[in-house]
Amino acid sequence: MRRRTVDARQVRHPVSVGMVVVLLAAPWVANAAGVAVLEQSARLTGTAYSGTAALAEDASMAFYNPAGLTRLKGGSLVLTGTVIDADIDFTASQATTWGQPVTGPNGSLSASGGDSGALPTFHIAQRLAERWVGYLAVTSPIDVVTDYPDDGVTRYIGTLSQLKTININPAVAWEPIDDLSFGAGFNAQYMSGKFNQKFAIPTIPYGSIFGRELGDINALLEADDWAFGWNCGILWEIDPSARLGVGYRSAIHHTLTGDGKLLLPAVPLVLPDGARIPQHTRGGFTSPQSVILSGVWAPFAWLQLLADAQWTNWSAFEQLSLSFSYPQDVKQKLGPLAGLLPTRDSIYEGFRDAWRGTIGAQVFLDDRVTLRFGSGFDQSPVYDGNRTVRLPDGNRVLLSLGFGYRFFEQTFVDFGYTHYFFPDGTVNETNQTLDASNIQGTFETRGDVFGLQITHNWDRVPWEGLPFISGGSGS
Repeated sequence: MRRRTVDARQVRHPVSVGMVVVLLAAPWVANAAGVAVLEQSARLTGTAYSGTAALAEDASMAFYNPAGLTRLKGGSLVLTGTVIDADIDFTASQATTWGQPVTGPNGSLSASGGDSGALPTFHIAQRLAERWVGYLAVTSPIDVVTDYPDDGVTRYIGTLSQLKTININPAVAWEPIDDLSFGAGFNAQYMSGKFNQKFAIPTIPYGSIFGRELGDINALLEADDWAFGWNCGILWEIDPSARLGVGYRSAIHHTLTGDGKLLLPAVPLVLPDGARIPQHTRGGFTSPQSVILSGVWAPFAWLQLLADAQWTNWSAFEQLSLSFSYPQDVKQKLGPLAGLLPTRDSIYEGFRDAWRGTIGAQVFLDDRVTLRFGSGFDQSPVYDGNRTVRLPDGNRVLLSLGFGYRFFEQTFVDFGYTHYFFPDGTVNETNQTLDASNIQGTFETRGDVFGLQITHNWDRVPWEGLPFISGGSGS
């Protein structure tokens, strides 16, 4: 078996016209919509995530297809930091609770719910034997946050919505014959959710009672869960200049449980000091299965063309519906106010299957400098009929560019940038609770992603040549 290299600058052999047709027929591209996150590699950020399952240049790309690990000579360590900056501006045309109008401060019907956050990832791979490579990664495949003001016009529908994951993914790749590799991995995934909103006491919209206005009920829900899944992939190296890859990630079914709390305002003659109500929360969320088909082709030594097509089974996720329960003694103390306690809330629901496509390129200016480009389209599982204040997503077009620099023989620094173009989206959402709060309006959304990556690859297997290791690591 020949030892592989991940240096695309050594590729000099063109392929057939058939491969060109495969690449050019691939649909145009984008990033993962809904609550999923494709931002696991800053190199791929610069190509609009094209070639994810076939490029196989470092350990981070095993997230998309673990079979690509067999292209490593020895091993690879990747540290990536990604900043996701989202601006969400919402303008309500109508907002009500208990059938009465709602506004924000000074009568405002607008609210901003965007958020910025950093997303670190870690990947390491090591050749174990002549045809085997091991891998371990810590990533975050789902990460979504919207955060509106606590006193804004959206407060009776949602203020804070946060769903995050930490995914631990060991994997192994095997090349049974030259040019054909298989990979498979196990995923242990921790998911946490935090959701906040207000509930109005029915007397509030009608003015004051007892000479003063009552406050809102504040509901803060927190829940988490560990669940498990798997991923796998195939990589076919057609010739030294071209390869095809297929990557698959299974669904992961979470049952989120946790404790929340309701903060009740002071109510004269009933709750003169207010109350803190403990709450048990339970809800289900399915991280969907997905399939990626990728192609890589280098018509010249200085140019590499990339393409992706991905299908994600979002329709299998029916809804994130949270149910709430309360201690019996608390309900007895509240008396008639216990009927106001929310017992169920739907956060996300009615998703559809989604497709994404991508094309991109890497241009090698010399042995040290690489430029990257990409663009495309990403279908969202969210559309006008199921868009919510908590997830104001939509189809998007994106443009990407990137820059890579080789500092030492096998040490690289890469920067990638992607800008998302969203059309304006509409929402018409009603709470499935007693207050029947409703909000209607329009979103303007913008997104930017900045990625920075440090990669160190190495050729040598640490235990190579030791007498008690048979088979070595290749010839």
